[in-house]
Amino acid sequence: MNTSGNSTRNTGQGNRRTRARRGTVIAFILIAAAGVAPSPRDAASAPPQAAEPMERPSQPAAIRRLLRAEYLTEDELKDLRIFHGLWEPADLDTPARMARAALTSGALDDPSLKSLDADPLDRAEAMLLRGELAESLAALEGRADPRSVRIRAEALAAMGRYDDAVEAMAPLVAAAVAGSLRTPADLVDGVRVLALRSRLRAGDGPAGGDYRAMMSILARVRDSLDRLYWPAMLVEAELLLDKDNPSEAQQALIRTLELNPSCARAWAMLGDMAVWSFDLAAAERIAARLDITTQAAGTAAGDEQDADSARGASPLASMLRARASLRINDPESAAELLDEALARYPAMRGAVALRAAVAARAYDDEALAKWTAAYDALSPGSALAVYEIGRTLAEARQYALAADYLGTAHERLPSWPAPLIELGLLEIQAGRDARAERALTEATRLDPFNVRAGNSLKLVTELRSYDTIESEHFIIRYKPGIDGVMAREMVGPLEENYRIVTGAGPGGIDYAPTTSVTEDGLPRTVIDLMPDHRWFGVRIAGMPAIHTIAASTGPVIAMETPREGANHLGTYDWARVVRHEFTHTVSLARTNNRIPHWFTEAAAVYLELAPRENQTCRLLADALRSDALFDFTAINLAFIRPEKPTDRSLAYAQAHWMYQFMIERFGREAPLELMDQYAKGVREEAAFQAVLGVSRDAFFDAFTQWAQGQVQAWGLAPKAGQPTIRDLLRREAAAKTEPADEDAADPLDRKPAAKADQPVDDDSLPDITREMVGRWLDEYPDLADALEIAIDMDLQGTAGVPTAVLVPLLERYAAARPVDPLPHRLLAKYYLAGNGDGPDAAIPHLEYLDAREQKSPAYAAELARRYAATGNWDAAFAKAERATQIAPYDPQERELAASVAIKKSDFAAAERHLTALTQLEPDRPIHKQRLEALKALRDQHDDQ
Repeated sequence: MNTSGNSTRNTGQGNRRTRARRGTVIAFILIAAAGVAPSPRDAASAPPQAAEPMERPSQPAAIRRLLRAEYLTEDELKDLRIFHGLWEPADLDTPARMARAALTSGALDDPSLKSLDADPLDRAEAMLLRGELAESLAALEGRADPRSVRIRAEALAAMGRYDDAVEAMAPLVAAAVAGSLRTPADLVDGVRVLALRSRLRAGDGPAGGDYRAMMSILARVRDSLDRLYWPAMLVEAELLLDKDNPSEAQQALIRTLELNPSCARAWAMLGDMAVWSFDLAAAERIAARLDITTQAAGTAAGDEQDADSARGASPLASMLRARASLRINDPESAAELLDEALARYPAMRGAVALRAAVAARAYDDEALAKWTAAYDALSPGSALAVYEIGRTLAEARQYALAADYLGTAHERLPSWPAPLIELGLLEIQAGRDARAERALTEATRLDPFNVRAGNSLKLVTELRSYDTIESEHFIIRYKPGIDGVMAREMVGPLEENYRIVTGAGPGGIDYAPTTSVTEDGLPRTVIDLMPDHRWFGVRIAGMPAIHTIAASTGPVIAMETPREGANHLGTYDWARVVRHEFTHTVSLARTNNRIPHWFTEAAAVYLELAPRENQTCRLLADALRSDALFDFTAINLAFIRPEKPTDRSLAYAQAHWMYQFMIERFGREAPLELMDQYAKGVREEAAFQAVLGVSRDAFFDAFTQWAQGQVQAWGLAPKAGQPTIRDLLRREAAAKTEPADEDAADPLDRKPAAKADQPVDDDSLPDITREMVGRWLDEYPDLADALEIAIDMDLQGTAGVPTAVLVPLLERYAAARPVDPLPHRLLAKYYLAGNGDGPDAAIPHLEYLDAREQKSPAYAAELARRYAATGNWDAAFAKAERATQIAPYDPQERELAASVAIKKSDFAAAERHLTALTQLEPDRPIHKQRLEALKALRDQHDDQ
């Protein structure tokens, strides 16, 4: 959830600094009126432009020196240039050299790789990568060198013949363990079979496949034997990624590409990392680089080649683009990409497995059965395809089905930690902690070095120690101790949220979740109250860093405690935040977790039931004015991988805006009917046509027309007949043009009088004066921009202090621009200082501000005091309670709530807050004394 917004600790803070503000206000108004930028939607409708390929890294000086070494023969230099991916066309003068270049660059169908004059091992490795596994094994018949052993073992493993693969690799494993391998190539092949053995038969070696020993061997190659031997760094990256250590893996891949910029495998791994981090623009640029690298196999390495040439796209690029399409829930595009690749490489196991996963993501049972059968026909008993399907479904939150596939993958290959890790993480997301613990315990036994698995197992162990509170629809888990103060107060607001979100009221989802995460079978949602930001991050992502404060995984909502201090993100209105997250829980349940990302966020923001903040309205107005609103693809990406600092905020705001339009234009049932379409697996475009009767493009066009009226109603665009500030300045400039000089002796020296409507250069616009603004407001009394400038100028004369003279102007501005909190802050400050009608007159302005406040209890607390001063104890207590809800660990707010509750004769509430104070500040005996006094007062009251 996005919880951005201004917060202040007291009502006097938060006013704009007027000395700096005048230039900002005027600049904003002028920029806003400056014109319209080219439309991104128009650009999107034009033929797509090919992505610029990722730049190849420059080579280190050591490589450049080596390739200029005079002691090397020409043949040696040719072989070195090919090894380091820097060949020239003249270097490819034999089938063997051509095959080596083709293998490095991923041109697996290059004719040289089928030539009998090529190195037999290069031919066998190409067969392996194309999926021609039986042919690869035949080509290796009778060979026992380390590379042959490694290729044979990998081929057998890919066929699902795991026992045969273990037997085949045994001699090389023994040599690697004994330390009898000597050359860099043999050592790297030794590490590769050790890593493979750890996946196939973990009991045959140390836990985790002796990760430290493997890294030590690679370090020896890199640091002692040959600092330029890039395959060692490539394998190091593979090991690091296997341990969920992407930052160090990326460094190893960059080093690999510095030493061989034509290494297709390194580019593909970087691309996969970009996809998983949702950097899809980078992934596409890497895919473009892979295409070029593949095309360059028969030319100079890295030459820009036509991607549509006879060789076709790189299969690795096609798989990378397919994964990227899956990340944005576009299985149709992914299927097309993979079908093209499989037409050329029908036995490539990774592509077939991914094609089955794409069918699963499209909820196409017939295609899923077809591609699963195709994979099993190629590799009976192999775990790869069911693993790909399982983790793809897990990302789509199809928890039950994903768990089945991941469980099957584990059954087929019990020593492979990856399916268990994904299963454990899935079960945590699904709220089934006992199952998660079993899976993660076994995963960490197999691989004690995986970071996510280790963190997640610690989390499950931590959660077992938590206390619980159960209500009709929720289970609250919290760390024993001070967090119990807040947890005990959560039940009431949570059940009220349940009523709002599951009901049929405005924005309600009209659906009750039925999935149970408890042994008694009751459909309750788990609320995990995490003690700090680090534990919250681990709870959601398996890693300690995450950008938000609460998140829903469907059956589970995790939130960090709203408090100040180290490793906390501060106070916040947790009931509003959790209502947002519970809306995700319910909308996901109603749609079988198949709702588009923007749509579930839109419903969740709508049900926050709070007015838009000024900065949100301005952000939307700016995006509409400059045609920078997101399309239906970009908006989903903006939530996860924003390109600009404002992208995520804009995505939330625009999604909510479109949802509001949908309800106003098509009725409150329209979003719910769309949800039911999504639950059936209907894609978004077809769902729009079925429910709304329009395409997404037509919906967007109608939405933007409606949005124009919204922006005008907010006072952020001129209403009909109103000019912009720039228009008024142009008029001022024209009126001030020097009049004709009738007294000039020579008629040629006389300057003609200017017409008021003649064009004026914007560079010559005059400075705005208060006199000018007064004239404008006489003519246009409710022109919001002019009112804002006038207020800013007047405040400069009073050092930012509102005066009686300013009050009418503030009231006019509040009416003209109802989304801006500025007049309400200034009017509240004015009345609270005892001016005008006195402090009670501040109440409506404080209410305006409090309705929009998400992070600070200041407005609620001040309202409690104002209502108390008027004797309205019910209203005072409601606001005091809200203050403690935003800042439940703040003793100051607890004391206020307790005192108001006593005045209201609500002794139970007063006792609750005083009891909380004894836990929040156990070293202050006065709290216990007050508690005892309260009990005496209550007894006295009861006796009466």
